[in-house]
Amino acid sequence: MLRYYARLNPEKVDESFLNREEVMRVSDVGAQLGFGLSVLDERGLLRADRGAFEPKHACPLLTWPFLDLLESLELSRCSLLELGSGNSTLWFGNRFERVRSFETDERWQRALAPHLQTNVSLELVSLEQLERGALAYLDETFVLVDFAGHRTRFLRHFLAQLGERRPNAIILDNADWYRNGAGLLARHGYRELPFHGFKSGQSFISCTSLFVHEQSTLPQVKEGFYRPEFARRFDNAWDAP
Repeated sequence: MLRYYARLNPEKVDESFLNREEVMRVSDVGAQLGFGLSVLDERGLLRADRGAFEPKHACPLLTWPFLDLLESLELSRCSLLELGSGNSTLWFGNRFERVRSFETDERWQRALAPHLQTNVSLELVSLEQLERGALAYLDETFVLVDFAGHRTRFLRHFLAQLGERRPNAIILDNADWYRNGAGLLARHGYRELPFHGFKSGQSFISCTSLFVHEQSTLPQVKEGFYRPEFARRFDNAWDAP
């Protein structure tokens, strides 16, 4: 059952109301803990099964702060080249104009394929082919590097073959593990924006980094400012220009 919390001032509320069974008394610490657990539950940190596809509630295994950034950007005219598929492929398909995903696990690819939207393509490649960067770059706006393999090796080959053609931004998940890859991107003119935080279903802090090329820009923020679940909303009429 979902319960709503509202702070009451006991001095301004009738005692008969305060004594009702549905009114709970919690300390400030209890209220903060309740809020924290609600956020963790809503975002799937406590999710037990991370091996199933969730077409209606798909969430990428990328850090929450990074996902909040993407959610705030206007991506409907952007394209994504994704290396490593999963629930992220479903999530991206609902936000990008076009997604081209590559997967090295045949069973995973077969299981995911029936759930894909029409604007998403999923191709099976060998790990060796992927690490050599042996795939065509079709001028995608973003590239996500999130496959189980030598990601720095892929970046070295991929960047070498681009020439003047390059994505506006490259996303490197677990960038705290791949500092050689981060250094390689920096030498090719990409500036790192690290997003540390929770990931759904994990029990440690991770880092998803967004590398934006110095000659590129990110998409504009969506009309209608994005607020994640549990963000505070209030009357801001005082914010006059």
